[in-house]
Amino acid sequence: MSGEVTERSATSTARSPVLSSFGVVSKVWLGLLGVLLVAGLGAWAYQLQQGLVVTGMRNVFSWGLYIMLFVMFVGLSAGGLIISSAPKFFHSDRYEGFARLGVLVSLACIIVAGLLILPDIGRPERLYQFFTSPDFRSPMVWDFGIVVLYGVLNVWYLWLLTRRDLAARGSRLAFGAEDTQAGRDRDRKLLFWTAAVALPTAVMLHSVTGWIFATQVGRGDWFSPLVAPVFIAKALVSGLGLLLVVSILADRYTGFDADRDELTSLGKMLGIFLAFHVVYLLAAERLPHAWADHFGFWAITSEFLIGDSVYFWLWTGVGGALPLVLLATPQLRKRLSVIFVAGVLAVFGTLFEGVRLVFTGYESVNIDAAPGISLGGEYAGVTTDIWATTGAYTPTVIELVVTAGIVAFGALIVTVGLRFVPLQRRTEQERYAPDGGGGGCD
Repeated sequence: MSGEVTERSATSTARSPVLSSFGVVSKVWLGLLGVLLVAGLGAWAYQLQQGLVVTGMRNVFSWGLYIMLFVMFVGLSAGGLIISSAPKFFHSDRYEGFARLGVLVSLACIIVAGLLILPDIGRPERLYQFFTSPDFRSPMVWDFGIVVLYGVLNVWYLWLLTRRDLAARGSRLAFGAEDTQAGRDRDRKLLFWTAAVALPTAVMLHSVTGWIFATQVGRGDWFSPLVAPVFIAKALVSGLGLLLVVSILADRYTGFDADRDELTSLGKMLGIFLAFHVVYLLAAERLPHAWADHFGFWAITSEFLIGDSVYFWLWTGVGGALPLVLLATPQLRKRLSVIFVAGVLAVFGTLFEGVRLVFTGYESVNIDAAPGISLGGEYAGVTTDIWATTGAYTPTVIELVVTAGIVAFGALIVTVGLRFVPLQRRTEQERYAPDGGGGGCD
């Protein structure tokens, strides 16, 4: 992938579709996603038939791969929408070229996050009880409601961003909207108010997700007043990192034209987010824990600092310090290849932060001198083992295949969006050309 800054014809880019058709490579990619999706559905059907016993989860370790990735994709979605909507809220056209793609990626991620809940709950046919008999004392109810609201908000926001271009193409998805100057002026006002709703909703989405962890009894590693800010910072890092990765890939393999100066600027922003998250917030959260002499907080901190938890170092070292160094080096951060690698590493680090979070929470339970949690069917006799408070977890093949199928569905949404959604911004001359303009996808 070249790091040199090259210029393209604005007219040809705007008049050509982002992905004009599905060629051989695209069809192979779609075929791979289809195979993963079918395999995931088959594995989920098997899990429904056999029960959660085919997973690595047990009573003592009830949150596994599904929840780890749920947290990650909620953050990816929240961060992506924050980056895309913040300029609209402040009446800025900066990063305008990334807004539509960012919302599309955010929509795909929140759909993946919502779908990951289904195999985790074991009995998805009872999902209607969230609506019929919600317990508003439970953070899970609020999180479920915000996920649904957030998905609807993403659909509305993406349609609002693209409906004038859809109208110029004569698409039925414009739902009667017309491509006029007055209409675009109205849309700018609507986009401001949509951004005004999207920003606090995104903050609430990942804050509530963090509070679900913080309010669990006996989980000292999750108990922190900084859990919501940490989750928001994680969302900004992962969401921006994924947007940079997808933008560079789309620029390389499709007709999407990513502005090089704005990519460099977003790369600098990612470096700032990484420094704030991995350096400042980590120290702000962990130093009081390390100093505390109560509830075993030092034992928790020392366990992932000098214990056998490699996930902490994969997050802070490979996914934190390394991309931060790349983006802080002036000679490197202007190259697309470096920005791409830094974005990949940032998402990689966020994944392992979530893995570390779950493992540390379940491995260190501060319930001194009290009965623990039954390990369920793993122990048949009446022994002290049934009162175990900690346990081990390894995801099974079934969990891996189900997860791969759900993630493939999210990638399929983005791929189809590149083909049919007008993601490329048009110039003013092309928007109101006598022939109706030719921006977007054919």
